[in-house]
Amino acid sequence: MTHRRVIIIRNAAASDFGGGERFPVFLAEALKGSDYEPYIISGSKRLLDFAASRQISHQRGWWWSRQQWSGRASLLFPFYCIWQCILTVYYLCVFIKLRPVVVHPQGKDDFIAATIAARLIGARVIWTDHADLKHIWLNLSIWYKNPIGKLIYYVATLASAITVVSKSELALITKHLPARAHIRKRLVVVYNGVVDSSAEHPLTLQKDGIVRFISASRLVTDKGIGELIDAFLALHTRHPQTELVLAGDGPDEAQFHTQAGNHPAIIFRGYVTNPLEAISAADIYVHPTYHEGFSVALVEASMLEKPIIATSVGGNTEIISNEKTGLLVPAKHPEALEKAMERLLKDAAFRKQLGSNARVQFLSNFEFNHIVHSQFIPLYKGDHV
Repeated sequence: MTHRRVIIIRNAAASDFGGGERFPVFLAEALKGSDYEPYIISGSKRLLDFAASRQISHQRGWWWSRQQWSGRASLLFPFYCIWQCILTVYYLCVFIKLRPVVVHPQGKDDFIAATIAARLIGARVIWTDHADLKHIWLNLSIWYKNPIGKLIYYVATLASAITVVSKSELALITKHLPARAHIRKRLVVVYNGVVDSSAEHPLTLQKDGIVRFISASRLVTDKGIGELIDAFLALHTRHPQTELVLAGDGPDEAQFHTQAGNHPAIIFRGYVTNPLEAISAADIYVHPTYHEGFSVALVEASMLEKPIIATSVGGNTEIISNEKTGLLVPAKHPEALEKAMERLLKDAAFRKQLGSNARVQFLSNFEFNHIVHSQFIPLYKGDHV
């Protein structure tokens, strides 16, 4: 079999390693066994280390950490254009060497440079948006605002398809586009699933009578970690046989340590490359974020048959059906979060039912091998667009 190379490009800040950063590796793994050969390019050391741990071919790419170009920074647009020219030449040299048939960029800078370079060598281009385009395409109709967004909008016409991670993201993106924009026809929802690895992570609950809650995310304010700590501290006063595990790191970690006050029942696990082991060892998964495009962590918890509590925002409502596959609560509402945590704490049978339902839904909607072969590969071939 002759394998056709797909180059997957994803860059991120050094502190970011969530679902959007793990997605390229999951995609590459799912492509194995097809007639496509995946190859990852990234400037993220964490992503590259993760790719190496899963035996995915990869190389370090170029990425400019400066990503804020709005307001007064828009005056630096000429320098951004120079950077894009340099990056385009870089990608052109890489693509000539690797000869991909498909280039799959997943970030603002790469949408421009990688797309132009790919089209110059005749490769097909598929974009995946990890909840960025709703911001990138703000103010398209105001001539003096957001020049980079306008540049990405024009380059988008060179992409064969643009996949977005949820229906809620699609709605947020399209409201910024002109009514007759041809780009609308290129937009397609493809969920970020995960390959079923539940057999590799069997249930490992400790038989010590403690009910463990876990959240696996970046430790930043808008992930709702502060509300989760407040909710748990209130819950723990009435139910001391509980524990909260926070898996991840981030720029706001110090303030959360201060908020937790060295409480012995709040465990900061720090950065973990693959959180499945930690999730498997917990009883209940909690995702209290303020906003969400699509949470891979929720899909992973569903795969592992965990009962879930999540905020009713963005793509969360497309993964969690309230009272059926989890509980939904308002964002920024520690009292509602505490109430949901206490409900699941007290009702083991309900926890088991929610987890079982979540697992069934995962197999139907979010198993990534199926998603890749039924949706991404047809896009690579041009069958759907």
